[in-house]
Amino acid sequence: MRDIAIWIVEAATSLGRMAALVTDRLPEADGSINLVVAPHEFYVLRSDGETAIRMAAECSTPVCTEQPGTPWFLLSLGFCVGSALVVDINATAVRAIEREGFNAYRLVLGGVPAMDRSVAGVERDVDVLFLGGKTDRRSAALATLAPLLWNRHADLRLFSFSQPITGAEPGVVFGTDKYELLARSKVLVNLHRADDDGYFEWARMVEAMANRCAVITEPSVGHAPLEASEHFVEAQLDDLPARLIELLDDDRQRNALVDRAHEAVMSTLALDSSVKQMLEQIELLGAPSARRSRWRPSRSIVRTHSHPLLAEFCPHVELRRRLYQQLLSETSHRRKLERMRCLLEHGTDDHVERFETPAFANARPTVSVIVTLYNYAHVVVDALDSIVASSEVDLEVIVIDDHSTDSGRSVVQAFMNENLSEPILLLASDLNRGLSRSRNLAIEATRTDKVMIMDADNLVYPTCLQRLSRALDDDPFASFAYATLEAFGADSGLRSERGWFVPWLCEANYIDAQAMLRRSTWERHGGYDHDMILGWEDWDLWLRLAQAGEHGVHISQMLGRYRTQDSSMISTTNLFAADLRAGLVERYPTLPWPERTDS
Repeated sequence: MRDIAIWIVEAATSLGRMAALVTDRLPEADGSINLVVAPHEFYVLRSDGETAIRMAAECSTPVCTEQPGTPWFLLSLGFCVGSALVVDINATAVRAIEREGFNAYRLVLGGVPAMDRSVAGVERDVDVLFLGGKTDRRSAALATLAPLLWNRHADLRLFSFSQPITGAEPGVVFGTDKYELLARSKVLVNLHRADDDGYFEWARMVEAMANRCAVITEPSVGHAPLEASEHFVEAQLDDLPARLIELLDDDRQRNALVDRAHEAVMSTLALDSSVKQMLEQIELLGAPSARRSRWRPSRSIVRTHSHPLLAEFCPHVELRRRLYQQLLSETSHRRKLERMRCLLEHGTDDHVERFETPAFANARPTVSVIVTLYNYAHVVVDALDSIVASSEVDLEVIVIDDHSTDSGRSVVQAFMNENLSEPILLLASDLNRGLSRSRNLAIEATRTDKVMIMDADNLVYPTCLQRLSRALDDDPFASFAYATLEAFGADSGLRSERGWFVPWLCEANYIDAQAMLRRSTWERHGGYDHDMILGWEDWDLWLRLAQAGEHGVHISQMLGRYRTQDSSMISTTNLFAADLRAGLVERYPTLPWPERTDS
């Protein structure tokens, strides 16, 4: 929103007006034209009293930017009371504002010179760019592009927020940084937030077109005077992948499109012309009226941003706790019996057999991949096939079978016999030791400092290992590297789609175990915690790194595949999530845990 305000100031200044961006005080009735961009953010994020905010709103012209039907649009209307004119950047929103009884005016967004950072003839190194808030629909739509983009350079920047965005969050770009990113990109993909959403996001489109970045979007309303096929590509969701590849591969078509779009937003729709008309309309209407509206924001709405996170809804807490304790007790009892059986059969209560391919002993890997296997005989070959298909990397594969009760061990042995030239080690445990101990045992057997953690039901694309390895080389202080994952199976979408940010990590674990960890990091922190069982091992490790001031580096591209299932170990753990989370807060007290209510 600050960027839009800066554009308006630049356009007004080019018209000979005295214009300035003011962020440190409320508007005053001093004869100035007070334009408040995104009033629902400007006023809400301040600490002024409601009376002062109301007086400021009534002597201002709001410039609204939100989509009708969203809570933010409704909140914006509350700050339009008393204004002679309400401005919005989208024709659809203008009509919605008028239906609520306000005098509305559309500001047609266009370009300003400072926005254009494109340079003719400069190679664009980003093939596909996405910028936007994360929703389930957007994640599912982006996941369909993974098979097309793993060998290209995609930059998928998603974010979500429970607190105001400050600019420190990974993936979020503003101003010059955003324009330069767009100027490096060939195609911007635009996806709607929800199925019933056809909103044309003018600000994002103008920025892209000003920087000669082609736009492909789902069908939208309110884009006139810009035209589909003339200034941007419009495609239904099912057809979008094919149209995207066509646009990427046809330089002539893409260049013609971006030339027309650039001319439209930087010349025909240049923002100074629209701002001139808007200012004249405001001056014509004169002083604000004392209109009344049902859209009066209460103090509770104005202070929404400072509310703590709501506590999780956890019915039958005591029943959940007893059930969880029973599950732990059953697991512990089963493992004790296995140790006794192992002792009787092998003379030791922890027997592990080693099976190697001929290529393993003399291999000189740069990356180790560990695969933990427990009752995934039906999918483990898919995982192994994806790993050995990796390109531009010397690897070793270490599979640990955690005493599977299915045919997983023999399936892996058969795979090894069919891939004798691949350096593969199978550690076959006759004791079920659990995920943390299994990973630690496998990492102990590695011979490199870069260890890729894999579960037997997940996969990697051929470029994954090489790009994660390069990311660690490029950031020698990073403890691990991870990429966005394409979720498939029971539910489609994305996993690990956001960059390392400790406040987000304290809200929930959004980084999957499928990551490339430095062995030196694993050694320094004592490996995965054996007491943190049933699916929270990864979160515990990331929090341990965060408390130590370390960080992970994220590749904002879909390089791995995460299989989703109707039931999993995590769903069992969530029976006791509140207590487990409380334990993590106690274990890592210096981290910025979000405040939660007690009910």
